[in-house]
Formats: sequence, C-alpha cells, structure tokens
Amino acid sequence: MLGSLSSSALKFIYRTRVSGESLVPSTGPVIFHIEGDQLLSGPAVRAVAPRPAQLIVSGALNEVFLGGTQVVAGDISLDGFGFSAAEQAIKVLNTDGAIVFVGDQPPLGYLVAATGAVIVPVRVTGAGGRVRTDPPKPGSRISIVFEAPIQIAVTGDPCALATVQEVAEQVRQARADAQA
Repeated sequence: MLGSLSSSALKFIYRTRVSGESLVPSTGPVIFHIEGDQLLSGPAVRAVAPRPAQLIVSGALNEVFLGGTQVVAGDISLDGFGFSAAEQAIKVLNTDGAIVFVGDQPPLGYLVAATGAVIVPVRVTGAGGRVRTDPPKPGSRISIVFEAPIQIAVTGDPCALATVQEVAEQVRQARADAQA
C-alpha cells in the first residue's frame, strides 16, 4: 500500500524522535489528536504510531493535495463540511480502529460522542516549513510526543449540537489541564 511507502519514506527523509508510545491503548477506538497544523504532522504521527491508524487528510495537507487525494496523502479524504470523512472515521472507530486527526473537521466532539473513542493528545514539532503549506527541510528533526489518553463520559445524543460542543469543551479542558 502506498500509505506504508509514505511512512517509510517519511522516516527515511526526516529524523524522528518519538516518546510516550507506551501510553497509547493497544485496543479499542483511539483518536490521535494533534493540535496545530504543520504540513507533515498527520503523516508523521501515522508513520510512528504504535498501532495502525488511518489519517484524516485535512488542514494544510488538504490544501496541498487539493481535496486530500487518498492515494498520495492518507486514508480518509476531507470533503466540504467533513460529512463523508466523519462517516468513514466512525466506521474505523466502531471497529476498534485508530485515526489521526488534525484540525477541526469533522468535529472532534462528534467523533468522540458517536464512538466513545479515547483521545490520545499528540504534540508534534518540526513537521512544517516557513509557511503553513511548506514541508520541513530534509534531514530536519520531527519530534512526536504521545500524551496520556483522555476518556470522556458522553451523556446525551451524539447528533445534538449541545452534546458535540460539550464533548469538544471537555477535550479542550482536559488538554489544557494536562499542560498546566
């Protein structure tokens, strides 16, 4: 599969430093959640994740590949508002799979509310160039830190806007508390 080739190439071109892999649950639905939008942050996390994961092509990566060409950039393309991507991601998560999520589409709160997935925050540095759509220079160091998982207790209808917003706020607050 070309996705595996992309992962191997990424590891070959850039010096990656990874920590916190032992914190990642080995089973169950997991969302690797990356804050920020460096061009290669999603592919880099996908390349080093301690379990197979599908990448939602979004943000700067989506801009570069004009619609997130699956063959080149990842496994789940982001369409307009992210409805198709959300549907595909939920299918992966409902089979105890993992996804790599960058940006805000499809809504993270909805994915968590609909699946009960554990969120593994990931900090990535060095995965971008001078502007948002530039890659880092070959040989650059990309640092990836997997942080402690966050489990959100979802109450309410996962399709209700209030539930989605509440879950998203709980995730934001948990990440902020962890950084404090």
